[in-house]
Amino acid sequence: MEASSLIGGLSARLHGVSEQVQQDAPGLLQVLAQVPDPRDARGRIHPLPGLLAIAVAAVASGSSRVVEIAEWAADLPDAVWDLLGATRDRFTGARRVPDDSTLGRVLAGVDADALDAAVCQWLISRAGSGASGRRVIAVDGKTLRGSGPTGSQVHLLAALDQRDQIVLAQTDVDGKTNEITRFVPLLDGLDLTGAVITADALHTQRDHARWLVEDKHAGYVFVVKRNQPRLYRQVKALPWAKIPVLDTTGDHGHGRHDIRAL
Repeated sequence: MEASSLIGGLSARLHGVSEQVQQDAPGLLQVLAQVPDPRDARGRIHPLPGLLAIAVAAVASGSSRVVEIAEWAADLPDAVWDLLGATRDRFTGARRVPDDSTLGRVLAGVDADALDAAVCQWLISRAGSGASGRRVIAVDGKTLRGSGPTGSQVHLLAALDQRDQIVLAQTDVDGKTNEITRFVPLLDGLDLTGAVITADALHTQRDHARWLVEDKHAGYVFVVKRNQPRLYRQVKALPWAKIPVLDTTGDHGHGRHDIRAL
């Protein structure tokens, strides 16, 4: 995977992450230590968890390119470098700060799925467990801008906790598969008991609904369109004119005014 596409994936995962405080850093380093190190042991200078923590923090701060991550890292104070386990030159004692080529090689070679799982685990641990109300998790796909030429860009399927605004899980949808086949693997590792899963019409599938209810003990709200013709006809035949409108919202975008009635 290209480093630029991995940065885009990190940015999507970190949407809504709260401001860092110092005591959170060891937790992040701890989960990042689970990511396998792809480098030859003889050429390792910087610890992998520290390099990945730099990338996570820099992306959360707005960096979108490897060179920007390196520039952001160069400005870190010594206390932060000590926390990240940065090494010093054995002869001069000078701190050895990773440059953009080092960060680029690490991000291009690291196991993207393992990094994704580690970051999501960290985000879940930061979620407000004391908040009340039913959990609502939105499943949606998106293509990452800047992750490659048109037609070969990285497409991700993500599960977003709508209450805490964090990405709970994310999976790559490559050209050999589609969002439908990635739905169950995306959610399988999450505790969905009592949660409501929302998704667009692409995921209005019998197998999805049955799996959510019977295996994950969750509810669902799916959009019904003509990809399920029999169900669409049944829903279309309901007496909608007799059902009162309970909520209406409107917004402007893409050159049009959308009005949605519930």
